Amino acid sequence: MKLFRTSIRARLTLLVCALCGLLIFLAVVSALILTVVDGITEEIDNKWLAATQTIDELGDSLEEFRVAEGYRALAHSADMRLRAEALAAGHRHAILAHLSHYAALMRNDGDTDIVPLRNALTRYFAAHDAWISADVDGEIDAPAGMNGALQARYQDAEALSDRLIEANRVTSHARAASVDRLVDNAIGVLVITVVAAILLAIWLVARVHIDIAFPLGTITRSLSRLAAGDRNVRMPALDRNDEIGEMANAFDVFRANAQALEAAHCALTAAETHAQRLARHDPLTGLPNRRVLAAELQKAVDHVAHAPQAYLVLVIDLDRFKPVNDLQGHAAGDFVLCEIARRLEDVVRKGDTIARLGGDEFAIVAQADPLAYADAAMQLANRLLAAIRKPVFIADSQLYVEVGASIGIAALPNDGRDPETLLRAADIAMYRAKREGKGTSRFFEESMDRELREQALLEIDLRRALFDGQIHPHYQPLVDMQSGALYGFEILARWHHPVRGDVAPDVFVPIAENLGLISELTAAMLRRACRDASAWPDTAIRLSLNISPTQLNDRCLPAQLLPILAEERFAPSRLELEITETALAGDIKIAKTILTDFQRAGIKVSLDDFGTGYSSLYHLRELKFDKVKIDKSFVLSMQRDNESEKIVDAILSLAHSLGMPAVAEGIETREALHRLRAKGCEYGQGYHFGKAMSARDVATLLCEA
Repeated sequence: MKLFRTSIRARLTLLVCALCGLLIFLAVVSALILTVVDGITEEIDNKWLAATQTIDELGDSLEEFRVAEGYRALAHSADMRLRAEALAAGHRHAILAHLSHYAALMRNDGDTDIVPLRNALTRYFAAHDAWISADVDGEIDAPAGMNGALQARYQDAEALSDRLIEANRVTSHARAASVDRLVDNAIGVLVITVVAAILLAIWLVARVHIDIAFPLGTITRSLSRLAAGDRNVRMPALDRNDEIGEMANAFDVFRANAQALEAAHCALTAAETHAQRLARHDPLTGLPNRRVLAAELQKAVDHVAHAPQAYLVLVIDLDRFKPVNDLQGHAAGDFVLCEIARRLEDVVRKGDTIARLGGDEFAIVAQADPLAYADAAMQLANRLLAAIRKPVFIADSQLYVEVGASIGIAALPNDGRDPETLLRAADIAMYRAKREGKGTSRFFEESMDRELREQALLEIDLRRALFDGQIHPHYQPLVDMQSGALYGFEILARWHHPVRGDVAPDVFVPIAENLGLISELTAAMLRRACRDASAWPDTAIRLSLNISPTQLNDRCLPAQLLPILAEERFAPSRLELEITETALAGDIKIAKTILTDFQRAGIKVSLDDFGTGYSSLYHLRELKFDKVKIDKSFVLSMQRDNESEKIVDAILSLAHSLGMPAVAEGIETREALHRLRAKGCEYGQGYHFGKAMSARDVATLLCEA
């Protein structure tokens, strides 16, 4: 009991529980009463009213039955008598059905007895049947008359039916009266309970005011004076042993800690100021961040909307910055970013905004003359490029590093009227500058946006084409130039778009590489080619498949391609993989592991486009290629360019000295064929032997050979 005397929480809990108990009692009583009322009402609807309706329908059918007897008595022909008897039989069936339905409704009610009615109907129907049996020729009409035996039976049944209707009416009225009494009692209980709840609530409010609100108000006023700086405020004496008493006793502690709170407030204010700066500035370079840039762009947009002004938006992306991070470490990379940020601040005017977007990307918003903004933009871009291009000295490593930049320029309002559009336009122009050689700047043009959107649509179409199997392999013949025999085909992907028409491989293959779909494309071409080759008459024909440079860094490449050969039952010895020289610019150890796995499985590996890329004698020795392919640019030009012919001779000499056969690409004339054959080139490929063809054309070619 001490708990309830001293704890406000306990008091409130007790009072609230009492109020909730009263409300729960009210809800339970209401629910029970409503359940009972609903049950009685449902009983009246489903039983008594339905029973009364059934007896009414029985009486109607009985009356119709009696009328049918009259028709039968008055009938002048056998056909009319039969129709009357059929009509009577239908009504008789309805009477019995209603009687059965009524019995089912009232089977649990002991107050209703339908036996007399059933007996009366039985006697009536028996008399009817006797009359019909006796009156075969339709000459006995007396029983059906108003004073006949059938009339008496009919009246007995009708009287019993009316008696049941009256009994049902009385019973249903009694049930309804009981509902009224129950509702009246329920209303009384609800009124009493509601009044009790209201009185309890009033008492509860009064107790809360006396025990809680008033003393809390006293404490609050004292605390307010303390918060306002009154250090001499005293708490009035409150003889309490509960939570409010504890608050009053703790007031002196609050007052003693007021100075500490003020100090903490000052520290918090300083922290908030610092946090706001971090929220608006890049923590590494100290430059404004993307959030500030967006706000400044919006200000520029609003300014241009009300005055004939122009603004320049420049997006700057550093070139050759990744090697700094990779080779010198992130600390050196951070130093370079800070130094570049400082140089950019030195170049721009005081009123311009420069921000770091993230990574090695910056942006500048600068006001310009609407009539000469293009010249101003080029001058600013050139100054920025010159400042960035200067070497940066890194003290830790005692090295100079050089980075460049690509700059995209968009103008407000010409290239957009909202921050998002302007940044996007400058970003598109920056990527165009980077793609065209880096170290330069480009203005945004609408054609760039169209090209970008077209590129995005083409990417979507490529994904769909791969999923739908629209990209098919074609096959270009590979010929043994010494014997002239066809020994294989190079697999070339061909895509016929239903709207765009034929899409060149040099268009969709780079897209597949950028989207990470090149592995799926390669696997699909290999699987389709294996299936096509299984239907060709010559089972010794070889297939040559190009491998993308990006795939040569994927250690899982053998695990992706070798199972396809096993599933399609294509011998690995019939497959050659072509690796371009550009693929060797990556990790040579990974490339060697991948190619060795293929060669162990029996697959031959060729070095494609030799002489145009990054391969060296070291690559030829380490990777142990099985064949070298001479790039078609040398073959096509050797007939008119002595230098190209010397390169072809050198490649053939090198290949033969290493014990590797050579394949010459781009053979389009008989003269080129003869010259290469005379030089000892083993294999050839080009339009002279045939263009890339479908699998069906290959089958035809092999059948004719």
